[in-house]
Amino acid sequence: MTMTNPRQRRRCSRGIAATVLLATLALVVSACGNSESSGGSTTIAAPTESTALDQTNVPVDQPGVTPTEIRVGGVASVTNPLGGNYGEAFTGAKAYFEKINSEGGIYGRQLQLVAERDDKIANNKAEVEALLSQGDVFAVLPIATLLFGGADALVEAGVPSFGWTINPEWEGTPEQPKANLFGQNGSFLCLGCVQPQVPWVAKQAGATKAGVLGYAVPQSSQCADGWEKSFQEFPEAGVEVAFKDSSLSYGTTDFSVQVSKMKDAGVDFVITCIDTTGVVNLAKELKKQGVEAVQFLPNAYDQELLEEFGDLFEGSYASVSFIPLEVSDKPQGMQDYLTWIEQVGGTPGENSIVGWLNAALLVEGLRQAGPEFTQQKVIDAINADTNWTADGFLTGVDWTVAHTGQSPITCTPIVKIEGSTFVPQTGKDDKPFVCFDRQTKSLDLVSQ
Repeated sequence: MTMTNPRQRRRCSRGIAATVLLATLALVVSACGNSESSGGSTTIAAPTESTALDQTNVPVDQPGVTPTEIRVGGVASVTNPLGGNYGEAFTGAKAYFEKINSEGGIYGRQLQLVAERDDKIANNKAEVEALLSQGDVFAVLPIATLLFGGADALVEAGVPSFGWTINPEWEGTPEQPKANLFGQNGSFLCLGCVQPQVPWVAKQAGATKAGVLGYAVPQSSQCADGWEKSFQEFPEAGVEVAFKDSSLSYGTTDFSVQVSKMKDAGVDFVITCIDTTGVVNLAKELKKQGVEAVQFLPNAYDQELLEEFGDLFEGSYASVSFIPLEVSDKPQGMQDYLTWIEQVGGTPGENSIVGWLNAALLVEGLRQAGPEFTQQKVIDAINADTNWTADGFLTGVDWTVAHTGQSPITCTPIVKIEGSTFVPQTGKDDKPFVCFDRQTKSLDLVSQ
């Protein structure tokens, strides 16, 4: 999807509506509640999901289902002031459907994305409600929106719904689990959670003093508190928080004061809860003042960002919510994605991967529900899955807990920026992600 000004798009692509959640997305979603449960294991090169497509076609009386089709519709913030290509989630979903349809569909039916609604950020609730009342769809996907005002309508309707988990509305509680809302890598968010991956990365970088920055809004400041607590909980890393400022105004471009104070404090490792524009400006100021500090970037897995600003982030680290595309031994799910995203003319990247994963989870639910499927059977089938990997694309989601809580093992893919490439870092057993027991007080890696 070509933008008229890709440079500006990358500089603006993470605004406040999404940033304070996106800044923690890779760790919060994959590490805070949606990694594989204990007692299981995942072999990256071999998928765990069933690949058989049942072609038994029996009458199904459900919304959006005909003898020949299963119809779904989605909502994305296609029009937005941030310049983000969130509509690419539609492309990713269509790519997966093309793959399944090329194999004959499922239960003798073709999967069709019949609605691609643009909520323009402010109209999410109205677009979701219109889709439910007018769209005649079996499921809602993808949902790639900066605001998610339509969440309650989807929960009330009980429609299987799949999307990009950056909004707190995805998360349920034991009293209201929101069992029909499925994020691309789980639905539970945990702003401010302690993350052993953070001090682990700092230790790998040989750092001794950390600087933490955040905006003066609750989500961002909570995120910054979580990073600080992570270092405090793991003194084994040998890293102290020498500077912290979570009172920044959103949109600030001048980090000279903060960088000067970090320089005086001897900071050699920086982690933030700010948007990409801020991170770039911060990196420029660090370079200007001669501060040699490694950055840990919770939301920078973006090849275009790397191509434009890679020199500013040489030697820094980024976290990812799925197995990085750069792994040499690509799992089947990733191989399929790369093949089919090219087939439909899409571009590999986070947004289209989200759509692909959303579509893949719907199909897995249909497989498990059987030929006489219903919306509720699909929901129940997914929620019984303790280790969904999207054919190796994910480290593993335990859907028995992923709506409302945390799994015993936390796993996060991490990449290091070297030149113009992302280099996957390996954990135990040479797998392209690092895992910890959630109750651990040490930085000893565990197997998934």
